[in-house]
Formats: sequence, C-alpha cells, structure tokens
Amino acid sequence: MNLFRTSAAAFAIAAVSTLPAIAADAVVYEAPVALEEEVASAIDIAFGATFTSRYVSRGVANSDGPTLQGYVEASYDWAYVGVWASGVDIAPDDIEIDLYAGIRPTFGNLTVDVGYVHYFYDETGECCGEAYIKPSYQFTEEFSAGLELYHDFEFDTTYGVATAALVLPYDFTLSGGIGNRFDLDDTVDWNVGLSYTYADLITFDVRYHDSNFNREYFVASVSLDTSFNSIREMFAGGQFGGGR
Repeated sequence: MNLFRTSAAAFAIAAVSTLPAIAADAVVYEAPVALEEEVASAIDIAFGATFTSRYVSRGVANSDGPTLQGYVEASYDWAYVGVWASGVDIAPDDIEIDLYAGIRPTFGNLTVDVGYVHYFYDETGECCGEAYIKPSYQFTEEFSAGLELYHDFEFDTTYGVATAALVLPYDFTLSGGIGNRFDLDDTVDWNVGLSYTYADLITFDVRYHDSNFNREYFVASVSLDTSFNSIREMFAGGQFGGGR
C-alpha cells in the first residue's frame, strides 16, 4: 500500500510539473502575430505630386501652361481605390478630379490592372467615366511593355494605347506609347520621353507628344512618389539616420 501511494504521488507530481510547459506552449502561439504582420504589409497608402509644364493627355493639351497634379491611393493586396487631381484650362473649369478603383493582380511577370475611373470638374461637375484594363509584361529586368484599353459605355467611345519602357544605366528610363481613338477615324497620338529617378522617390521627365490631329508639345515635369510602407521601410533601414 505504501508503494502504491508513493507511485501515485510521484505520478501526480510529474503530471503537475508538466502543466506550466503545456500552458506556456498554449500561450506562445505566433500565428495571429504573423497574420497581423501579413495583413499590415498588404495595406498601403501611396501618394505623390507632380509639377508639369503642361498637362497633355491622349495628344490633347488640357492646360495652357504649368500646372500641379497630385494623387492618393489606398490599397489592400490586389484591390485599390484612389483620387487624382490636376489643374486644367478647359473653360469654365480649372480643376479635374478623377475617382478610380480596381484590382491589380500579378501572375509571374504579368500584371493585369482592371478598374473604373470617373471624371469630375470644379464648375461643370460630373462628366463621364471609363472602364479600363491595362495588362503589362516584364520581359526582362530592363524591358517591359503593355496595353491600355479604356471604354466609355455611356458614349460608346474606346481609346487604346500600347506602351513600352526600357531601363537604362544610372537610373534613366526611356519610355513611350502610341494611342488611338477607335471610335474616330485616323486619330493617332504618340509620345516618347526620358526620365531619371532619384532614390526611388523623385522623378524628372522630359517628353515629346505629337499626333496627326493636333500640335506637338514638349513637356517637362518633376514628380515625388512614395507610400507609407516605403517610408516605414526607409526608417527601419536607417536611411534617415536612425540605424547603422
């Protein structure tokens, strides 16, 4: 009987002694933390501003001279929503505001951007909207090309543009595009330009625009583009003097 009691007591003590370890294992569960970090990294807000000598779109000048443009875009993984604005000289309007939303999934080197944009003006108000699809493919680290199609279902108009970009040494990029209004005969516009990006933050661009229905334009611009995640990474990496 004493031997049985001793064995039972020893078993009880051993069982109780394992409880803290089991409890510790139950408390230290990292999946939620990892999930929170994954969700946080998928959420971002990009924003930027551009000062340009002229606002030219689809071969048409929407401003008579220099103007300021800016945007804010919130995204979660593939999905995004944003607002873009620019000064214009389209009487009686002085400001254009574009509201847009869509998805931007990536399949290897292929990115497909699908969404909708609606245009507003400060005086005339709501104008029109377009659905768009913009597939692009990264052929090499230096060369990419894409196609952009925009369709206005209300007015049954379609615009398409083929684009290409070649990354050059010393952070320069040569890019251009050729576009067409499919609902109008013989309307072709094109552009080609050289840009330089400093620290993945500031871009200087010089571009030539021309078409077979309007005058030619030489446009120079400087842009600043970043996001909350990019700023956080810069601080974490000590690029602002916070690290070694």
